[in-house]
Amino acid sequence: MSGLCQCFKADTLAKSEGFDGLVGHRMAQDMKFQCACGALSGVVEAAGPKTGHHVACYCKDCRAFVRHLRQDARFPDAAGGTDLFQTSPARVKLTEGVEHLASLRLSPKGLYRWYASCCDTPLFNTGTGPGLPFASAMTANFVDGVAGLGPVKARVNTGSALGKVPPPKGFWPTLRAVGGLIGSLLAARLRGDQKRSPFFDAESGEPVAKARVLTLEERQAANRP
Repeated sequence: MSGLCQCFKADTLAKSEGFDGLVGHRMAQDMKFQCACGALSGVVEAAGPKTGHHVACYCKDCRAFVRHLRQDARFPDAAGGTDLFQTSPARVKLTEGVEHLASLRLSPKGLYRWYASCCDTPLFNTGTGPGLPFASAMTANFVDGVAGLGPVKARVNTGSALGKVPPPKGFWPTLRAVGGLIGSLLAARLRGDQKRSPFFDAESGEPVAKARVLTLEERQAANRP
């Protein structure tokens, strides 16, 4: 019995430290991403259920982003959702093609939407400045898929979906996702992650690539039914 208890304790400790007790590997792993043409690439370090949130967003703005770049055949799912991994920008490392990193905003005060200018591949969404240290990665760009992220924990903004949304959906998954994101933001601020973002200059807080704001006509075209 004592041996069984020791095994149970070891397995519990391993999982609490981010290890899979059955196979002895960290559940979090570096996830390589790249744009469609391969000129821009990087990694999201230690990506997994304990370091971020795997969600699907059905808002019109996420769709407008990919539609404006003419990438809507690749990114949204059948109901118009975008699969995302929300994590700290400090975990994002650009390794090749940094000169191709570009950004746009759907409105003057909107989120920064980052993409690869070489082939117009949508890459990340971030806050309006480094003070909100989060980055939502478009998981379609992950070279080895999304298995390491765990299942989708919530499907948000489903009121704007274009079709039937699969579970998990509804109030409670959304509430848990929002609560988890707020907690992650606070933890990232305490760690000083806002000063370790590849998207904003650590000293000035300015974006590393000046964003182009879409015109009203461009946004209306991107929001077509």
